[in-house]
Amino acid sequence: MPAHFKPSIGTGDLGFTDLLGGRRVPKTHRRVKLNALLDELSAMIGLLRTGLRARRLRAGLASAQAGLVKASGAIAGSGACLSAETKALERLIEELSEAVKPPKKFVLPGANETEALAHLARSRTRTCEILAWELKEKNAAVYLNRLSDYLFLAALTAAKK
Repeated sequence: MPAHFKPSIGTGDLGFTDLLGGRRVPKTHRRVKLNALLDELSAMIGLLRTGLRARRLRAGLASAQAGLVKASGAIAGSGACLSAETKALERLIEELSEAVKPPKKFVLPGANETEALAHLARSRTRTCEILAWELKEKNAAVYLNRLSDYLFLAALTAAKK
């Protein structure tokens, strides 16, 4: 990487951007939209991490963010496989589900700011998953499905603070 980083200026001014491999697509392309939502989701998870005390939960969310970067690459055309990231989330879900009591009724977010933010990130994850299925990106969609489950458990955990 050069000593300083300068973003490409003006290359998107006509409403087009590059996918991996150099393919130019309109900025309104569904893959570009999904990657914008994944970027937003990663930022939400980063904010969520700042409000959590549990080191293990923060680490799990940091790992999930790394998985989102890989999912973004897959959506942009890298062909990346997310099976290892999905399995890692499944292990985290197993761990966390042992420490959380299942809710007896529909959960209404708002117990505290961190819990509400976890639910916000979970709902954004669901939107991303739906778009991944529309794009027939099963790999990313399954990962996002697991991430939604993990964020639900994180919200339940945060509600106990």
